[in-house]
Amino acid sequence: MNQKNQLKDLIKRLHLGEDQVEIKKDFKKNFGHVSSSEIAKLEAELISEGLEVEEVQRLCNIHADVFQGSISDLHSLDQVDQEKGHPLHIFRKENVGLVEYLRNSFEPLFEKYKEDFSEEVKIDLLAEVHELSKIDRHYSRKENLFFPFLEKAGVNGPPQVMWGKDDEVRALLKEAKKLDKEALVEKIDLALEEIKSMITKENDILSPLLLKNIRAFEWITIARASATIGYAFNGGIEGASPSDAMNWIEKQKGAGIDKSEELLEEIKVMEGETIYFPSGAINYKDLVTMLNSYPQDITFIDREDKVAYFSEGKDPVFARTRTIIGRDVRNCHPPKAIPIVEQLLKDFKSGAKDEEIRVIAKGNKVLLVRYFAVRDEEKNYIGTLETTEEISKILDIVNEVKNS
Repeated sequence: MNQKNQLKDLIKRLHLGEDQVEIKKDFKKNFGHVSSSEIAKLEAELISEGLEVEEVQRLCNIHADVFQGSISDLHSLDQVDQEKGHPLHIFRKENVGLVEYLRNSFEPLFEKYKEDFSEEVKIDLLAEVHELSKIDRHYSRKENLFFPFLEKAGVNGPPQVMWGKDDEVRALLKEAKKLDKEALVEKIDLALEEIKSMITKENDILSPLLLKNIRAFEWITIARASATIGYAFNGGIEGASPSDAMNWIEKQKGAGIDKSEELLEEIKVMEGETIYFPSGAINYKDLVTMLNSYPQDITFIDREDKVAYFSEGKDPVFARTRTIIGRDVRNCHPPKAIPIVEQLLKDFKSGAKDEEIRVIAKGNKVLLVRYFAVRDEEKNYIGTLETTEEISKILDIVNEVKNS
């Protein structure tokens, strides 16, 4: 049996509920000597052949457990672990901060709550669950800044699988906030297990893949975009502050690694030029300013399903970074949402639909998301336009008018 079929067999055994201890033994026997890159390739092949991402996720924790501290390409991380301000250095140091936070703050309070389910302790514990939920920033930087470059390098399996596991953590923490007593304890236990397993995956499996596939000047793009999403659990850690990130960027400029000017040449920016339309003309800079002043976030997906453009308003509904340009729109969404994206694109391309509207309640905010099929004069599909706006204030005005 070849390695791919061996991996598939292990996933099948997990699906059937076989003892994980036995599966872990077999995984270590057959794959303990294999590099993270080779495992990633095998997983990607299984997914491309139709195996559900969720099925590969079943093996993910065992994969991380077996590889902890023993991957053949870990020595390549020595240099980045010493490079203060490097995006991966900060990412890995956030995991150090996260471990310390769990050990010193979260887990002692959690253990105290488990003793007597005190309502007073529960209030404090839920406040810490809210604090722990900041892990979303860490995961979002990984999903929106690291993964696009892995995908461009042809590494698709690990991003899909990890994003799915990240969403499991997000869901567990969100659900925990609504529970108490045994149900709350069970949910937090599951969340902590997944969070700790993801720390191992990021440090021992993802990190070597990133160093192998992301080029020096691409790390600068990541560093510049990181502050837009934000950091978590990096406070007080030497070499992992936002100012360390900025200092690192400045050093790259001095070393001649920053190729942003060359990249702008490829984009062919038309600053100073006038763009002529059938209904008028506008200066390029004015057009950019106008689009960024529009109250809705605008995103255009081209006919190849790649993100071609998004506006950069001052208060975006969803944080976006320029690393998504050229990214397949499917990869901009968590695995569970991909079938919905696929169906929408299919309906737009076939002509079954021209428009779709979704309203999302998010706390006190109400988000209006609209999708439009963009067609040329011959009615050929050329892309999808997405607009997003936070409309709670508009709804308040409407209600006032109705009640006046």
